[in-house]
Amino acid sequence: MAACIFALILLPVRLWWVQSHYPEQFASIQCFQNARTGAVPASRGRILDAEGRPLADNRTIHSLFVNPSRVSDEQRDILADVLITRLGCDREIVVDTLWDVESRRRFLIDEMTPEKIELFENLSLAGPYANALCEVGILQREARVYPMGPLAGPLVGFTASRDEGQVGLWGLEARYDDVLAGRPGLYEDLRDQRGQRIPGSRRELEHPRDGSDIILTINADIQALAEAALSRGLECTGAIGGSVIITEPSTGDILALVSLPGLDPSRFENYLEDEGALFSRATSLSYEPGSVMKVFTIGAAIEEGVVAPDSVKYVSAGPLSFRGGVVPEHHYGPSNLSIRDIVVHSSNRGAALIAIDMGDDRLTRWLRGFGFGERTDLEMPGEPAGDLKEWLNPFPEIDLANMGFGHGIAVSPLQIVQAMGVYANDGIRVPLRLTTARRDPPWGWEVEVPVSSSRRVLSERTVAIMEDFMRGVVDEGTATLAATEWPCAGKTGTAQKIDPEGGYYDNRFYSTFVGYGPLPDPNWLILVILDEPNYPHFGGTSCGPVFREIFNALMLRDGESPVDSPVTEETNTALRIDVPVVSGTQVTEASTEYIFSLDGFDNEGSDG
Repeated sequence: MAACIFALILLPVRLWWVQSHYPEQFASIQCFQNARTGAVPASRGRILDAEGRPLADNRTIHSLFVNPSRVSDEQRDILADVLITRLGCDREIVVDTLWDVESRRRFLIDEMTPEKIELFENLSLAGPYANALCEVGILQREARVYPMGPLAGPLVGFTASRDEGQVGLWGLEARYDDVLAGRPGLYEDLRDQRGQRIPGSRRELEHPRDGSDIILTINADIQALAEAALSRGLECTGAIGGSVIITEPSTGDILALVSLPGLDPSRFENYLEDEGALFSRATSLSYEPGSVMKVFTIGAAIEEGVVAPDSVKYVSAGPLSFRGGVVPEHHYGPSNLSIRDIVVHSSNRGAALIAIDMGDDRLTRWLRGFGFGERTDLEMPGEPAGDLKEWLNPFPEIDLANMGFGHGIAVSPLQIVQAMGVYANDGIRVPLRLTTARRDPPWGWEVEVPVSSSRRVLSERTVAIMEDFMRGVVDEGTATLAATEWPCAGKTGTAQKIDPEGGYYDNRFYSTFVGYGPLPDPNWLILVILDEPNYPHFGGTSCGPVFREIFNALMLRDGESPVDSPVTEETNTALRIDVPVVSGTQVTEASTEYIFSLDGFDNEGSDG
């Protein structure tokens, strides 16, 4: 009995003595194991256009890696030789990698061909190089790819690789990252005291859940067509950038959303210092739109009964003065202006007088009814809410006057499109939509994205009156260069850009045209914005031809025949130009004859 008690006391003492006197030998026994966990990456969901063509997809790649910290000194030169001479690795990368003895894992070849994979497997199985290659392996991982290259690049965005998978950094990749990324799984393995994985010990604790696909309203063909037309518009006017948004008015579906200059998501690292490429003007621009806002001011005034369709506003000679400043105008002669004239010929002073009659509370309430002053339901990254200056108290008279013709306030391109949709939809505001559904690839489940409710803003009577005015803008007013082979309605806008040091630039402008057609049942609503066009800089003369080119192309693409075109042969000559065409999942260079010329850039015109 005493012997047993003595043995029980002696055993832990003996273990302590061995551990303290022979720590290295004790550790080599490796009888102590630690369990460690790690993430199992989930497959990222795809971003698909309305026809199911991928704008963002995944591809499995095989990368060759080495653990330099585990390569013995006597094997280092042998391994370098086989990597360079047999596997074709870059000599500089091999030397830099193998002699970085503190690193645990370094990549030698980012993407291996099937031939190199087979060669590596044969070399590592047996033979003189097997021992040297024991710390070299192939990692299978998922890479994000963009089959259509730069098409819709600023909209789609890009990702970065992390241990848990791809993480969205920009555009839709960031906006829907929680849906696309899925949920990583969890594994556990056993490690010895040196931190090395014990072979065969790995087990999966939680299966990864792959991300869902996002189906967009964007049509890649229409997107390519719009990008080509805008690119040509930038070239003709010398603008530093621009945007185009095309919607189907009845549904609010965005068919194209263009920002130029653009970027190629596959090579996003090349654009990180390029603010122009990273800035999505279509979704993130906040700017003073100019005379585009007149149709919303005057539409609200007619609906309120502040003015009648046949009302006349007397405008005296010279600049129109209000408390705090004057309203600019391109022509200062005294005249009696009808409400139609104020819209068709874009009179700043006439719109200012109507805004004063409305009053700041009433006007801002109506502008909010059109959707200004708040973000759209799209909630895109960087999307601004705009500024209607409701925080001013008291509200200066000159600010109210300027608001009437789109100066002194801030709006976004998406808000303009949504607001103009009120006229295209007989007075109903239909919320914009960019995604239609999310699809779970493993099971094929598809869940429709909820659609926000529409609401009536204007009566059909007011819409009919304003549509007649806006058709006059295109047929005889400030936007004759936007006139198409089919009847359309629209409005121009030109606004000086704000100087960060105070005031406005004298020679830098935002130019805008937004229109819809064919009347009376419009299929398309198109917004064109140019940033700092050199000449011509007015909305009608710079943006109008881009609108016309896109609209005519869309109509002829759908097989529609022209009717009663107000455009003469001299100003609208059919022209064959190159336009990218989407085929399958690739954008290829092709030609089409259904786009009309931008001859109108040579003509002069003006608008407020």
